Amino acid sequence: MPDYIIELAQPEHVVFLPSIERAAAEVFPAGMIPDKVKESVMLVEYLEEAQSRGQLWVALTAGDQPIGFAMVTDEGNEAMLAEIDVHPDHQKKGLGRRLVLEAVQWAYKAGYQGISLTTFKDIPWNAPFYESIGFRQLNRKELSTNLHSILNNEEKLGLTGRVAMYLDFRGVEQQDSRPVKGNLSGL
Repeated sequence: MPDYIIELAQPEHVVFLPSIERAAAEVFPAGMIPDKVKESVMLVEYLEEAQSRGQLWVALTAGDQPIGFAMVTDEGNEAMLAEIDVHPDHQKKGLGRRLVLEAVQWAYKAGYQGISLTTFKDIPWNAPFYESIGFRQLNRKELSTNLHSILNNEEKLGLTGRVAMYLDFRGVEQQDSRPVKGNLSGL
């Protein structure tokens, strides 16, 4: 298995990320993600802003080639895992988990109350995967205004079966380096 590195994205990595996002969307079952949505990847400018804020991580091959990424946005007292993608040629190697844990550790150390995301409920590498890390699904009454808006927008785009999930850091001792299932030290 090739060696991979997870690190904060550098400016030169950003240009590769939209093609990774597009390729990763192709692994979903036919019809689950409308073609128009598959083609509308994150704008490079948006990724550059996240990179400049230190809220964008990449998975790199030993040759420094980006093959995955995770991006976090600031939603007040909470961070949001806005995007995570791993190129299909490099999936099923634990890179998605490592990227998520990196983003979670960053949000925890930055003092956020928790981290949220939206995802497909019934796809094994979506909601069940995040539950294995410690996220829990939110019911409609628990949704923040922002999460409610995001889910509504996703539905308008033709994405169905989506849920919001949350990992609450409150009550976790700041000395504890494990706000999620599994040890975050050494990442």
